[in-house]
Amino acid sequence: MITRIVAISLLFAQSLVWAQSENSELPWKLAKSENGIRIHTREHQGGLVEIRAQMFTPTTYQAFLVLLEDSDNLPNWLDKVSSSKVLKQLSTNENIVYTQFSAPWPARDRDMVTYSKYEIDNGTFKLEIKDAADQYPEQTGYVRIKAVQADWTLEKLTNGLTHIDYTAYADPGGYLPDWLTNQLSVSSAFNTFEALKTQLPNYQNSHHPNLNE
Repeated sequence: MITRIVAISLLFAQSLVWAQSENSELPWKLAKSENGIRIHTREHQGGLVEIRAQMFTPTTYQAFLVLLEDSDNLPNWLDKVSSSKVLKQLSTNENIVYTQFSAPWPARDRDMVTYSKYEIDNGTFKLEIKDAADQYPEQTGYVRIKAVQADWTLEKLTNGLTHIDYTAYADPGGYLPDWLTNQLSVSSAFNTFEALKTQLPNYQNSHHPNLNE
């Protein structure tokens, strides 16, 4: 069963950005590089920036997916995620997920509804996440994150490492200033990838029933 939190792997959803066709040729700018994790940004419409997080780490695709499905372990690595649940299981590798986020003061807490689907294509693991806000009514006390679009790409290398590449966008809604949203996106992306690197070794003996690699 595909993860109840696959879509949560947006992780820094309050501020991440998917590359639209009109800005896909703009250059990436390095925002942070530390502990083998590189965070890049580039300009996007409306004053927000696109975020790209990358790192090399030894992991199988199955271990990565099992980690994403372990909802009890979410607080240990996914930045600011408070809860999630599967609304609809569409197939073995796609579903609709509802996710809640604890926003930093003074912002209000956020939530989002997303469609997610994974596959292995030519030896590369790909996970696509798209907005599905119309699949669940807005909840009292939460600002709905919309226009969500994100992609995870994992590629095994010949040296035993796996390259993890993540890009995403979401409209955080509400009245967060762009400068704060962009600042939070970099720090949240880095914190999550750092925790992801720490957690993945615990899952290397795990097997996913719906994924062959």
